[in-house]
Amino acid sequence: MFVDLLAGSHIDPMENPRRELERLTNAIQHRVQQASAIDQVLLRWPWLAGPDEDTHIELIEEWLDRLQEVIPGGSASNGSAHLGVIQHRVAGDPLLRWAGETPSHSELATLLSHARAVELHALLLRNNAVWEPTTYHYRLPSGEHTDVFVRFADAIQSPRDAYVISCWLTDRLHRGIGIVVDTGGLTPVLTQIESFLARFDLEIGPTAILPSYPSGRPTVRRTVEGAIRPLVRHIMGIQTVSSSGNLLMTVTDELERVSQSRGLDYTLDVLVNRQEQDETCNRFSPVNEERTVTWLGLGDPTESSSTASCKLCNDPQKAHYVAIDPRTYGAMALPAPNLVMPDVGYADKANPFWERVASRKAIAIEANSHPRSRVARGRQVALPVRPIFELIAEPDGLREMVEQRVRQFGRSHEALESIRRTGLVVASAGDFATADRPRVAGGGEADLEAGLRSVLEGLSLNSSIPIVADDDPALSSKIEELGNDDAVLLFSWGSVTGLTLRRLKLSLADVLQNQPDDRSVNGLVFHSRPSTPQEWTALQNQFRPNVLLDLWTSCFPWESPLSDERRLLDRADLVSQQLSTSAQVFLKHRQRFLNLHQIHMNADDDWSPRFEAGDEAPKPEHIFWGMSHDDLYQTHVRGRSLYGKNLDCLTAYAAIGAVVNFTRLTERPAAALRWVMFDLGRLVRSYFDAIITCSVIRWLRPGELWWGGDRDDPDSVRDSVSFLLDQLSYGNGIEESGLDAVREQVLLVPELLLACAQGKVPVTAHDLVCEKARVILRSWPDESSFHLARGAVEIGLALLEANPP
Repeated sequence: MFVDLLAGSHIDPMENPRRELERLTNAIQHRVQQASAIDQVLLRWPWLAGPDEDTHIELIEEWLDRLQEVIPGGSASNGSAHLGVIQHRVAGDPLLRWAGETPSHSELATLLSHARAVELHALLLRNNAVWEPTTYHYRLPSGEHTDVFVRFADAIQSPRDAYVISCWLTDRLHRGIGIVVDTGGLTPVLTQIESFLARFDLEIGPTAILPSYPSGRPTVRRTVEGAIRPLVRHIMGIQTVSSSGNLLMTVTDELERVSQSRGLDYTLDVLVNRQEQDETCNRFSPVNEERTVTWLGLGDPTESSSTASCKLCNDPQKAHYVAIDPRTYGAMALPAPNLVMPDVGYADKANPFWERVASRKAIAIEANSHPRSRVARGRQVALPVRPIFELIAEPDGLREMVEQRVRQFGRSHEALESIRRTGLVVASAGDFATADRPRVAGGGEADLEAGLRSVLEGLSLNSSIPIVADDDPALSSKIEELGNDDAVLLFSWGSVTGLTLRRLKLSLADVLQNQPDDRSVNGLVFHSRPSTPQEWTALQNQFRPNVLLDLWTSCFPWESPLSDERRLLDRADLVSQQLSTSAQVFLKHRQRFLNLHQIHMNADDDWSPRFEAGDEAPKPEHIFWGMSHDDLYQTHVRGRSLYGKNLDCLTAYAAIGAVVNFTRLTERPAAALRWVMFDLGRLVRSYFDAIITCSVIRWLRPGELWWGGDRDDPDSVRDSVSFLLDQLSYGNGIEESGLDAVREQVLLVPELLLACAQGKVPVTAHDLVCEKARVILRSWPDESSFHLARGAVEIGLALLEANPP
């Protein structure tokens, strides 16, 4: 037990030592029951000593004798245990006196470090400086995620708090010492240290405070050098909290650098180190070989991770994160969510595009980017969704599709008016050449130029407008043939990173610089796929004062939802011997499905080979769990939905993914500090279609799903989940449920179990999902056509049993 004895600093104990000793004795007597069963008691003497001042050694020893009279036997005053007093000394080692046997030198170092850690930990907990929320976690300024955050400034709530922390630093002090600290939250401690030095006629040197966190090496170097003056021979560094260790390493490097280059001594005190265990912090003062000492180790290095690998983001209880302000180290979020629904307008505008994609099966998932743009993305990174323009660009119906889109723009659309002045189209050679159709579509050749001319006709342009490649030597002469008011149109079927458009623009700029007159240059993309709306806006800015227009657009994130599923199954560690045959077959199929990109990524056409592996291999379009070769599942969205008419599962997955990602990105500015969450409680009640529901849940991330009602009200969550499952009428097999209901069950039930395992469904509803999944599983007939669906449900249940909340 460590005891901080409090006395006014203005009191001189030597003026009336008897009175002061009795006062301190009475304080111990009033709390003697707290010390009666303690093996070691260490008390802080209330008065400091200076470097040249006599300590209160005789008074301390007299008081220790007096304490042995007040503390009963069998306690810290008996011969087998220790009772001691520490008096801190400015610019000197502390004085230690013990009643009875003095601990060994090694025990003293450990005892002092533990006493310091106990006091610091008490300050942190007493003042609520250790934040351990149960319903969210934190993103630190360094980008790391953690469920424990230490805001050290909160530990100092009174002058006494600053005093006791400063006492443990007194042996580091020297005349003219320079001080480096990592945060302005230590200002009370710095003021107290300056008071200590002034009290004993020791001036303080320069003080430097790190301006913000995270800080790069140049900033740390400037801060360290700001604590150096010509007469400074000692530097004391203080870091409040070390989480990842990156700042600690940088500060240590810079202190070591100035130490060697300028012949300075330095010490570095890390007050809280999240990565060290408390028992390893057993040194009281730095030594020459190791000048860094940690006061308190929390010992939880596994709780901190980066955004890309954050397990907390997949925890249904803690999925939300609160950002920490790098200046104030306060939490930057409001607790209330901002509830949204998928953007209806954005979905409606894209309908013709996705309906055309569905009618031609012109879509691939987890596929390589186009060979011309792989330099911007690489072969290892699969596109979550890739339209196949060799099929989309077929002339049949393309002109009418573009005309319909033009009518949506309106007659007075400024960008269209500018584009209608086009006298020359410049494109990459591959965008208007004859291209190979994918083998999965029957092979043959696709005439991209015919498709491009259909697009031009749909824009009310002359179909005979010259089209020239950006690397064609005839480009310069074609521009010279243009009329004064004619504009050049740069065309691309698709755009993800904007690399193709930039190439076209640069090639044309090289030609135009030799032309005597300025020429308007516009851009047209049939379908753009930026990862954020801001990326497309930045690309449009490159064309100003002219225009860049996309006829249709989708907004996909860089990473596919399948990556989350892959990581889940990789770390699930399911024991195959404990699984049924159906579950083993499904797990094998699913793992092969998730690895299809790796298997075929070296092929020029990496989509078609996935269909050529035979009936035993998983189908590449089986995006959802439960889908099988028997097609015993809902295959198309019913009727005309917000996302298009009669879309198949794969196209609906793509269309809905674009809307979900667009909504989350565009709603964030309006939500300000609040969390953007999708209102699943409202979504499942607004309309029901298993394909749409599965797609929305697939694209949402843990922490983005609001299942209804108050966050702390588990009944409202269970009501929403129950409403969703109850729409799947289930009973004794197909006879009672109906074939349509069973088709929806095959999709939704396994996907909902997967969502539970991924942290997308609150834990309070897991038992409900599992219970109803088992009821539905028993209602399915024991036929081979249901084996994969059965295996999917069993794997979902096994995932929840293997990783209980």
